[in-house]
Amino acid sequence: MKDCIPLIGQQMQKQVQRFFTAEPLLRFAEVFIEDKLAESLRFGQLTVLHYDMFGGQGEDPYKAAAAVELFILASDILDDIQDQDAPHKPWMQAPLAVALHVATALLTLSQQAMLQSTSNAEKRIALLDMMNEQLMKSANGQMLDILNEMNDEQAYLEVIKQKSAALLQFACMTGVMLAGRPWHPIVAEYSFEIGLAAQIQNDLRDLLRWDDKSDFLQKKRTLLTLYLIEGDAEEDLWIREYFQGSRTVEEVSMNHEIFLEACERTGTILYGSVMSRMHYNRFEELLDDIQEISPWKSTFLHIINPKTT
Repeated sequence: MKDCIPLIGQQMQKQVQRFFTAEPLLRFAEVFIEDKLAESLRFGQLTVLHYDMFGGQGEDPYKAAAAVELFILASDILDDIQDQDAPHKPWMQAPLAVALHVATALLTLSQQAMLQSTSNAEKRIALLDMMNEQLMKSANGQMLDILNEMNDEQAYLEVIKQKSAALLQFACMTGVMLAGRPWHPIVAEYSFEIGLAAQIQNDLRDLLRWDDKSDFLQKKRTLLTLYLIEGDAEEDLWIREYFQGSRTVEEVSMNHEIFLEACERTGTILYGSVMSRMHYNRFEELLDDIQEISPWKSTFLHIINPKTT
């Protein structure tokens, strides 16, 4: 599979240039897309890869991938506005009303781009039906995440299944269905496993940092913070007390080194690493169950985890 990132980016830019006729809307959208193109476009790459893996011919996988990435960009904008933890992003530096309007316009544009990825009426209906179903799952998961009310591992996994895994299923399945195949249950399952593994890795990273994105300082309920506050060691009571609201951020702000030591000593870091690896291993097992994937496996693994290939 040739390097598809520039081709996906070109399609994203073509879509906004065609449909965003108001100059300010186009200008802000192009700035936001430019920021997005500095990333790997992993979701779009997965769309193109699955189209190729399942023998797709005659369609425009780059336009479909652009549709996927336009939605992911809109979702990122809304996530950052909700979380208020990415001040350096261009949409966080734009007026709030502008950022919200661009995000909602990109959501609509993503559907229009998906429609244009094929002229086959049956594929169009199937793609849009799948797209809307997955995006509604993600919206439900995002709402639960915003409320931050998960109290145990099962509740957390259910949120991630809806929020993060649904988007990976959307990206992969877009390629499968654009190639003319129906919903593929094994692809759906390994997409879920990838989503869980990646989210737990992100949670581990955000647990250990000590800034605006710190899950602990933000009292964000994740698999790892829930595990950490279950501990009953007397020297760690301050962690639970802060998380439950009886200590202020000012009282704990100087405790970073103590916090890191507690994460190590309680096994929280090891627990996160083991859980992430468990789901990643399950993903690889499922990958080997699909014959079409064999010639593409190394490419797939590189997209998912480029640092290890």
